[in-house]
Amino acid sequence: MQVNRVLVIRFSSLGDIILLTPLFREIKKIFPQAHIDFLTSTTFASICKNNPHIDQIIPFDRKQGKEALNLIARQFASQQYDLVFDAHQSLRSRLLLKKSFGWFGSGKTQIFRIDKRSWQRNLLLLWKINFLKDFPSQREAYCQLLQKFADPEQLDSSSELFPSAAERERVHQILEQNNLLGETLVAIGPSASFPGKCWSKDNFLELTKQLQSQGAKVLLLGGPEDIEPAWIVDNCEQKPLDLSNELSFLESAEVLSYCKLAISNDSAIVHFAEAMGTPALSIFGPTVKEFGYGAFLEHSKVIEVNLPCRPCSRNGKGKCTNKIQRQCLRDIPVERLMQAAMNVLKI
Repeated sequence: MQVNRVLVIRFSSLGDIILLTPLFREIKKIFPQAHIDFLTSTTFASICKNNPHIDQIIPFDRKQGKEALNLIARQFASQQYDLVFDAHQSLRSRLLLKKSFGWFGSGKTQIFRIDKRSWQRNLLLLWKINFLKDFPSQREAYCQLLQKFADPEQLDSSSELFPSAAERERVHQILEQNNLLGETLVAIGPSASFPGKCWSKDNFLELTKQLQSQGAKVLLLGGPEDIEPAWIVDNCEQKPLDLSNELSFLESAEVLSYCKLAISNDSAIVHFAEAMGTPALSIFGPTVKEFGYGAFLEHSKVIEVNLPCRPCSRNGKGKCTNKIQRQCLRDIPVERLMQAAMNVLKI
């Protein structure tokens, strides 16, 4: 089959776009001459910068609304795409593709849509009936969009990111200025997109102190609205390096490449770390790995407790209905994280 032009669509979120990266590489393996376009939100477009498997990143500003969507639809209709992979399958992506190619494609354009496993997730979420045990992870599900063209068992679903030379140099300078080059570095991400997914900041503080007592140097990562990193620094006698709101997406990835381990809530930091080859400990409370977002590297691990109320949320939104509030996170002691960390660090 001759494939000259391919379109991939995924607007958000941060973790999903990192987990989508193997799809671009596998498309290029199957169709090495194909030109690959990637439509995504302007907020996240920089994550895939420098990716050698993407020929053009098309940023979409969701704030511009319907007119911007119509303009992109007209552009796409004239592009003569052979294959379109809708890796989001949202209302926005479906409307865009309908305007561009019709519901099922037009002419030579074939459209493939991600299976969101919505009913299986709803059964698990609402009735605790688990049909997702044997389902692929989200990374693997993205790659399975190619199952018409390749054996899914032969596809490599490992994620990857590509910091630029300038980003690598800036990170090297930051670590050098703080005398951290050559040290046993552990990155901690004490925040998450929703507070319902967050292990307590007191636990992260105690974990930081215990790691430091074993000779590790702790780096704190987070975004501009995250308050936990600064609080941990204020309450630590041995100050960890707080890089929250200091780095671009790809600089964060580069920092993680220097780390021996990342420890985080169920958040994008885990996916950043693994994309750079760094194992991660991921703390799961209201969410579960069956949703597809568990860690995948050999030495990575999901830290969780089995409770009949789990899962109660897809993403950490909503109120806890357990008599013991947030028991799923409260029942994970610092010692359990510390033991898991020492098994990886061996210091």
